[in-house]
Amino acid sequence: MALELDDWGGTGPLLHFACANGFPPETYRKLFARLATRYHVVSLRTRPLIPDEDPKRLTNWSELGDDIARELKVRGRSGVLGVGHSVGGASTLMASAANPGLFRAVVALDPVLITGPRAWAVRLMKLLGRMDRAAIVQGALRRRDRWPTRQEAADAYRERKLFRDWDADCFHDYITHGLVPTPEGDFKLRIPREWEARIFETFPADPWKLIRANAAPTLVLRGEKSDALLPAALARVERELPLAKCDVLPLAAHLFPLEQPRETAERILAFLENLPPEK
Repeated sequence: MALELDDWGGTGPLLHFACANGFPPETYRKLFARLATRYHVVSLRTRPLIPDEDPKRLTNWSELGDDIARELKVRGRSGVLGVGHSVGGASTLMASAANPGLFRAVVALDPVLITGPRAWAVRLMKLLGRMDRAAIVQGALRRRDRWPTRQEAADAYRERKLFRDWDADCFHDYITHGLVPTPEGDFKLRIPREWEARIFETFPADPWKLIRANAAPTLVLRGEKSDALLPAALARVERELPLAKCDVLPLAAHLFPLEQPRETAERILAFLENLPPEK
């Protein structure tokens, strides 16, 4: 299965960005534009964006990391700057751990990593074969996926806590590119809700074993109000990845790259521009 890389422009070292679950890469256009002032920005057109791709073929997030690694390697790339948000941050860490030298550095923006009671709950549900009944999976499957107009979708989304603090340009880009016209004349989610649910369902029982071999210089940036990367998990990152730098973006939630794209870009650029010289 060959996947395409979308090119967002810029010159300089190659920077690959892996997106969060449910959000097409165009949603991050404002962030990409700032990063492209220093780097050549690309993003993988992931499985959920491939027409007729069966969600059931995905069994673990490590496969998302494998996709990133495979597509960069087949293009002869190494020493890439790997940046990712949410599942994209976690899968980039996994790709780096499994492919030494592929990444010059990694920036994981609020990666989904769990520990403690949350981790035990996921392990139990997987053991019982009940991850498909998890609340977050069922919520994704029940999500409304068609709207008469983009404006009606925008009006409804703006009332939701999830979107309330979004940057206006990022929100506009999501409405424009996250919904696509149908032959019936209405609009549907570009990323099917079945795919969004499947990604939640295939969260690995032990993500730590999939990332602890990551040896690239790494920044893990948590949103202070995030409900996806809790303080206990960030503290575990420091134990599992002793060379990683961990930081917190004040007053920010899990989707901070889409709420504060300029501040997020500045944090990424500051970290990358202060990397030690390559040997």
